[in-house]
Amino acid sequence: MFDITYLGRRCFRFIRRYPRTWTIVGFLLIFGIGIRLGQTVQFSKITDYFRSFADPERTDVTKSVARGIVHRQIQDNGVLTNILAVSPDGVEIRPSRALSAGIGTESLVSLARRHKALAAINGGFFEMAGTLRGESVGALKIEGEWVSEPEQGRAVIGLRTVDGKIEAYIDRIALRQELVLQDGSTLPIDGMNRERGSNELVIYRPHFHVVTLTMPDGAEVVVRNGKVTGIHNGQGSSRIPADGYILSASGKKRGELLSHITEGDTVQIRETVIPERVGDSDLWASFAHIVGGGPLLLQDGFAPSTESYEREGFDQAFHSFWHPRTAIGKKTDGTLLFVTITAAGTGVRRGVMLPRLAELFLEWGATDALNLDGGGSSMLVIRDEIVSVKQEDPTTPESKDGVESPRRDKRQPKKARLEKNVKTALGNRRVRPMPSQQGRAISDAILIFQR
Repeated sequence: MFDITYLGRRCFRFIRRYPRTWTIVGFLLIFGIGIRLGQTVQFSKITDYFRSFADPERTDVTKSVARGIVHRQIQDNGVLTNILAVSPDGVEIRPSRALSAGIGTESLVSLARRHKALAAINGGFFEMAGTLRGESVGALKIEGEWVSEPEQGRAVIGLRTVDGKIEAYIDRIALRQELVLQDGSTLPIDGMNRERGSNELVIYRPHFHVVTLTMPDGAEVVVRNGKVTGIHNGQGSSRIPADGYILSASGKKRGELLSHITEGDTVQIRETVIPERVGDSDLWASFAHIVGGGPLLLQDGFAPSTESYEREGFDQAFHSFWHPRTAIGKKTDGTLLFVTITAAGTGVRRGVMLPRLAELFLEWGATDALNLDGGGSSMLVIRDEIVSVKQEDPTTPESKDGVESPRRDKRQPKKARLEKNVKTALGNRRVRPMPSQQGRAISDAILIFQR
């Protein structure tokens, strides 16, 4: 019979008897692992990370972008902090989806240029892989219409315009959606514009996609102008009508939906926002735009504990590590602070812990603040220029004897730099230029327009 204890003892004795052999074997094993990792890991990024700590540059520059918009940029110890202070009466602010659709991703620069925004900052969390890549994970409401439901009661920011002035509120919310049937009874809706899980009723609206992208193991009801026009049982990927929506159900919810609805019925969707602050439900229903993130950093001048971060679904590795961050704060006078804290150089993950970020917002005079999607998504664009990465001086410095120094790529001829920044496309022989410093493609952004 196989004895693992005996085998372990024999191996240990063999190692003690032939230490040199095992030293060589161990070296070759480590060397092989290093070669394997070298194919996927950019070790130069590790040296860049530690080199950023020794960056001697210290700057603090504040300049006016437009009337009511001030940009402050602080560089210290290799970390770049950008603060865009926006007056509530001088701008228009609204979120926008990538590609103007429910799924898919787009660069922040592309979003800002396409909508001709003065400034833009990345928004909430999103799915980063799979068929529904780019689907928003968390609350998103644009122009009065919900695109994605709140996630785990996380914090959001609501925006509306009252008497020509932007009003913003930050709180944790939940959303209750119900399908009101013709006889007055209701069925709870579990989600919208996302993957349908088991035993769920999900609603798909036109801005999601052309079809629902569902499997044929459920039932889908077509609703146009508030009336049921079709019922498809055992089918998937139904076409979403431009003047209505699709109700897609699976498991037990499939039977409930089919037993309570018939073709020709009149139905409607009832939505109720449930904020953490009691009595603010009607207030939140009035917001034209809502963007979800999390966790809540400040509320009425007080910073929540890290335990509250974890109740929103963010573990210690997320809130107590130096990740790049994007966040929004609000001051007493209504001024909004759009903030990114990233590494000054490209390809380096430097940032700030969330408790420290809350302290910074207090120092900047904010009373309420909300964390948004960070990491590789953190980016701030002003006038089509990415300011969340330190831009190198395009001028070519010369040495004392007038000879050009070859130490950096920025001092190479422009043609040479472009040739380095290309990649051969798979499947053909075309060479496509790769845009530099565009950051990770995102799902949604908050756009700022000058009035």
